Amino acid sequence: MFPLESHTDATGFAQLLMKAKLSGHLRFGKFLLPCVKGVNDSIQYNQQGIDLLANEHEYSFPLLEGNLQVSLQLYLNSAGHYRLFCYTRMGNTQGMVFSLNLTTEKESGSVIYLTQKIRFAEQYQGNPSLAQAHRRQKQAVFCQHLRRLGYDVTENNDLLLGIYDPARKKLVNTTAQDLLNDFLVVSVLKGHYQGNKGYQLEILPSFLLSEDAIAKPDDAVMSLPPRIVANKSKRAIPLSMRYRVLKAHDFKCVACGNGPAEGAKLQIDHKVPYSLGGLTELRNLQTLCADCNLSKSNKFCD
Repeated sequence: MFPLESHTDATGFAQLLMKAKLSGHLRFGKFLLPCVKGVNDSIQYNQQGIDLLANEHEYSFPLLEGNLQVSLQLYLNSAGHYRLFCYTRMGNTQGMVFSLNLTTEKESGSVIYLTQKIRFAEQYQGNPSLAQAHRRQKQAVFCQHLRRLGYDVTENNDLLLGIYDPARKKLVNTTAQDLLNDFLVVSVLKGHYQGNKGYQLEILPSFLLSEDAIAKPDDAVMSLPPRIVANKSKRAIPLSMRYRVLKAHDFKCVACGNGPAEGAKLQIDHKVPYSLGGLTELRNLQTLCADCNLSKSNKFCD
């Protein structure tokens, strides 16, 4: 991709996202976290003029331990890629919690998949085995948490938040407002799971390890979930196939007819579930909104 094309894509995406608004709160499923627009302190590059969002999306969230300040920043990083970053600050502790790459996820010169693998990277001095096991445990729990909130997370722990069409300058399977909310939700939750960003959400259990656990020798560490390697099973739906299904159904839910214009978040579903023998092929895939997809899942569960 040429740098000019990357810049054009990024500025178009920034303009779309700048129009999105939070309605005074962040929505975690049916739970709401109040927020106030704006921050009081410097956070990463928010005072250096490189953010294509021009500080439009900065918020303060009141937690019991203080105000969590959050800044979304979209800029060209040192590797030459445009990324959307979320930085947080609580007191004197700040850091990056989540990001999406706009440059490397462009498919065949067409659409941009707003996707990112969920992973953790913290270390514990003197106990690398514990650090590795704890990262895997948090990855498994966090991904399941996101799935319960209705997010599209694959078996390989890849999160898909949206599909952006640069030519049309629009999202094809969600709205800018929902994308803004969802990106912030994932970011704030991930910071909680990371445990080193200076804050914890009081409504969730802590995933911090005690000093005693960190001090144990490697052979005393309880076995935790093994690494989840890339799953090439026939169940996974390739990104390019997802877009073909969306396009074939005119970017609308085949059950209720709603699309992003009606506030629907679109997902790709197996007509016959994989668990019942359904294959991942075009004739067995359909576009459903999140509500209709959940309703269908509940019927199969019943």
